[in-house]
Amino acid sequence: MSPPVPAYRKSLFALVLAMFSMAMGVGFIVPLLPVYAENMGASGAWIGMIFAADPLFRAIFMVLFGALSDRKGKRKVMQVGLSGYVLVSLGFVAAGTVGHLLLLRILQGLCSAMVGPVSRAYAGEISPANREGEVMGYLNMGFFLGFAGGPLVGGLLADAFGLNVPFYAMGIITGAALLLVTLFVPEQTPSRVSTDILSLNLVVDSVGLLRIRLVAGAVALRSAVGIGHGVFSTLLPLIAQLTLGLTAAQVGLVVTVRSLVAAALQPKGGYLADNFNRRWVGLLGSLLLPIGFIAIPLSQGFWHLLATSVIIGAGFGISVPAAEAMAVERGREHGMGSIMGLNEMCRSLAMAAGALLGGSSLDYTGALNAHIIAAAVSVLGLVGAMWLLRAYRPPNARRTGLVSPD
Repeated sequence: MSPPVPAYRKSLFALVLAMFSMAMGVGFIVPLLPVYAENMGASGAWIGMIFAADPLFRAIFMVLFGALSDRKGKRKVMQVGLSGYVLVSLGFVAAGTVGHLLLLRILQGLCSAMVGPVSRAYAGEISPANREGEVMGYLNMGFFLGFAGGPLVGGLLADAFGLNVPFYAMGIITGAALLLVTLFVPEQTPSRVSTDILSLNLVVDSVGLLRIRLVAGAVALRSAVGIGHGVFSTLLPLIAQLTLGLTAAQVGLVVTVRSLVAAALQPKGGYLADNFNRRWVGLLGSLLLPIGFIAIPLSQGFWHLLATSVIIGAGFGISVPAAEAMAVERGREHGMGSIMGLNEMCRSLAMAAGALLGGSSLDYTGALNAHIIAAAVSVLGLVGAMWLLRAYRPPNARRTGLVSPD
């Protein structure tokens, strides 16, 4: 007779499916929104604002909803966010002006702030000691897989049935995620977190957690990866199409392969984080990113660029579980929702900074120098993270015997 499945695995399975569904649903509309907005008469500036609204408001409100989930319950916050996603999906179909689209993207950012960091916080709370990397790795695998498949499926639906259908599909699949969370993710008693920093002002007090060196180090490690994500997303399509002459389909495949490699390696990255010093696992994985950045402008064609995307995907796959496992450790001390909200906010801001850095460097220095600058900034971020984490002691050192105490 097989042993019973641990209770946390059932909840984790539901969270992974919910994260996959949400990411795929959002991915449905990513390649279609510019066309949808342009059909309504949006200028380039309006399209830029529409795209920026989601990540900007997500970053602003992540800390608030993360801290709120520590006090009101994480499932409740996730349910409100997923319900909002369903309504926003239908709102896109009903939108009649560019202003409506901007408002819907702002609401989408608010809903995303309720789902992403709070899901990670819930996963962090149910993860057993010394298995934080495994749990976060599987959760991120669901996200990367969903986001990799979403644009492709959304494009196919639009080509076959029209632009409105992907928005309906987004509503259906995020509704399925809401059902999964409601049925299989039990509400937990709100956390009783430390009161040495937290008070009534949730946002200010959550950001104040950065005064704790190990918290700042874990967040800095994740943010260094976020800078890389922003640079990659901004510069790769430009170089691939304008310099190498690749088709849009080839560019899409390169981006998809990066996400698929990152997804496939999440469980392995979690295993490494749980059995070796997480500080060094995060560093070694993150160092693959600057290597990939420098290789992008040196690529001679599609296959070179595809190989580069595999290197960058491997960097994400190895480093992210380690960084988030260290964040989970801090969350057990200072409030899981607060830490994960802070972590995700800083990552989103780092992605935005990476995009601005990549674009402005390209204008003034050229493709190769832009990637060298981006690589140097990433390395500096990693050096700062390692300095902040110098006092980190891995909780799994005694269990495995595979790492030194420092």
